[in-house]
Amino acid sequence: MKVNNGFVRASPLIRGDTALPWGVFLVCFGVLIIFSCSEESDMRKGVVETLGEPDEIISGGSGAYKYQHYLYLSKNIDRIYVFQKSAPGCGSSGNWYVDYIYSASYYGYDLYEPPTINHAPVVTVPVGEKIIIKAEITDDEQVISADLFYRVKGISDSTKVSMAVIDSLYSAEIPASVVTEAGVEYFIEASDGNHTSKLPPKGYYTIFTTKSKAGVTYAEPETTSLAPFGGKGPRDRGLQIVPLDVPVGSRGRDSSVSP
Repeated sequence: MKVNNGFVRASPLIRGDTALPWGVFLVCFGVLIIFSCSEESDMRKGVVETLGEPDEIISGGSGAYKYQHYLYLSKNIDRIYVFQKSAPGCGSSGNWYVDYIYSASYYGYDLYEPPTINHAPVVTVPVGEKIIIKAEITDDEQVISADLFYRVKGISDSTKVSMAVIDSLYSAEIPASVVTEAGVEYFIEASDGNHTSKLPPKGYYTIFTTKSKAGVTYAEPETTSLAPFGGKGPRDRGLQIVPLDVPVGSRGRDSSVSP
């Protein structure tokens, strides 16, 4: 790791690009040695797969140097991912890697608070039995709508049904006719009239069906609310653990420098 001006920055290899972005040819004692190139990678995809599409993308740079800022302005996320693209070479157009991660609120961005969904995903269920999907859904103001989307696994179209509510506990039924040997897929969506939350953030949950009458099994509860980003800005230099298998940036850098 390199430490510059008091903030942590990942080294080239840790960042995800490569110190040698082109092939290296070396003749040693008459033998041609070729060092193979690394495959192209794009860490932007991993962030989107985990957190969904950003609220805003800021792009810039010129020539071989390019960067993008992915802004997630929900209070549940509060992150700015700064991506940079490595130099092209070796038949590659360059790799997109995570250079820094910041708190959006620290840099003055106004955050919004979408509904928070807490749900224990259904994992298995006996064939031909109806499924009751339950979730706790809350909002800092008011939950306007909560819907369940479900489909037979392998079918492109899904059915939407409004979820009934008692206090903050929402529920909806997947009918037994849908619970076939193919399995079932579903997701939950909630809105406060201005912003929408979805669980899972991308795609569907999959329910596997069994011929056993042992009953329904569940996975560990999940939530749309992430742990707070943490940190007080440039003076808090500790590394921030992020919910992604990507290199870690710093919470902030010198206040004279914008992200």
